[in-house]
Amino acid sequence: MNESWDQRYSVETYVYGKLPNIFFREQVELLEPGKILLPGEGEGRNAVFAASKGWDVAAFDTSNEGRRKALRLAKESGVEIRYDLAHYLSFKYDEMYDAVGLFFTHQPAEIRKPFHRKIFESLKPGGVIILETFHKNQVNRNTGGPQNTDLLFSEEELLEDFPEMEMVVLQTLIKHLDEGPFHQGEAVIVQMVARKKQLL
Repeated sequence: MNESWDQRYSVETYVYGKLPNIFFREQVELLEPGKILLPGEGEGRNAVFAASKGWDVAAFDTSNEGRRKALRLAKESGVEIRYDLAHYLSFKYDEMYDAVGLFFTHQPAEIRKPFHRKIFESLKPGGVIILETFHKNQVNRNTGGPQNTDLLFSEEELLEDFPEMEMVVLQTLIKHLDEGPFHQGEAVIVQMVARKKQLL
């Protein structure tokens, strides 16, 4: 479905590593396991970790090679994940989720905004979004991420995209990345944990 990502993932090594993103790991361990959705999941490192902690994991990506490696990693780790091939705007959620993990999912605003709306709608009341992505100030660094500010994030955009959610964490920071060959070195990162308000 996506030749550029298939090409990146076609090598035998895991290009973002096999270990989960640190912020994802920290936040998931604070939550009671339930149903979690992981869009743009690539080679499966976060999905496999969540499954190992008792979560019911649904993931999707546009890359068949990413899916292949994610399922291989799950088998190696002795866990099960559901992993579909889908685009950000075409994925269908037939259930509601307790959590959604968005990690380095970079799209232009015309895709990002309706995609984030779908994510919001797929969350149960009280459900959380855990997000880490590259900030707009990352654009001239060579430590990861697209070199196009339209594809990068700011706190203001996240507040606009999720106006009905309670922001538990929303911060920009410089972080040392060590996630395979494509995320290496100091990077400008946005982190968010947002909770969908309970129904009254």
